[in-house]
Amino acid sequence: MPSLKEIRTRLSSVQSTKKITSAMKMVAASRLRKVQNYIVYLRDYSKLVKIVLEDVMEHVPSSAYSVFSKERINNDTLLICIGSNKGLCGTYNAFLIKHSLREIYRLQEEGARVSVMPVGRKIHQFFTKREFNLFDPEDDYIEKVDYNNAKSLANQVMKLYLAENFARVVIVYNRFRNAVVHELTTEQVLPVPIEEIDQDEDNSDVYPEDLSAILEPEREEVVEYMTRKFIYYNFYRIMLDASASEHGSRMTAMHKATDNADEMIKNLTLSYNKVRQATVTRELIDIVGGAQRASR
Repeated sequence: MPSLKEIRTRLSSVQSTKKITSAMKMVAASRLRKVQNYIVYLRDYSKLVKIVLEDVMEHVPSSAYSVFSKERINNDTLLICIGSNKGLCGTYNAFLIKHSLREIYRLQEEGARVSVMPVGRKIHQFFTKREFNLFDPEDDYIEKVDYNNAKSLANQVMKLYLAENFARVVIVYNRFRNAVVHELTTEQVLPVPIEEIDQDEDNSDVYPEDLSAILEPEREEVVEYMTRKFIYYNFYRIMLDASASEHGSRMTAMHKATDNADEMIKNLTLSYNKVRQATVTRELIDIVGGAQRASR
């Protein structure tokens, strides 16, 4: 049976840990709310970008926009895996890595040569120990997710797409649903899938049906600008989803850790009281036994 001092030491340690996990939970919740607001603000904008791009494409021949071209003589694929820099977020990175490996093996079975770009230190640490052709990101894009970082990453990927002659670029990430639920997703970003532009969606609230596009100064310039805008938005949306999923996973993990700490504190307090009661009882027995011996 542990002594009272040992139980007190352990109880103090668990209480300190609870304070840390509780604080981390609140920080993660605060960051999650901030990212959620950005995701909400992007909805109408993303809808409008898709509609304008669809309208522009109707006025331009397909040969004018190379980012939509699917003509490649090879099947080389660049897989971008977006994880986190920090741990303490449950199984967030572990499941993401497993899903990425499944996608890599599936692509390899189809005859593709797969290169990997790991975004996030936890993901980078895993893939650097494996035999993969790696392209390191130029910057730490996931630490602070904003439009400029997303644009910078998108430009780097587009350069690789053209320079390395990849047939396609796919991103593996967690799509955010709510603080508890996020879906492991594989999404092709280059060449931009035409089906990404939803023609069946009701968009009259943001873009009147009788408003057609006027392309100035040149059609090619407009297409180049709009397609790049669409790609930048896509990367920004994906990175926001990944960031929100990370914060949600960390908040959930810290919530469970805090609950476990509460349970341990309860059990340790009970054990402490039992040991103290046993110690007091034993001391009383010794006192009574001593008094009886003295009276004889």
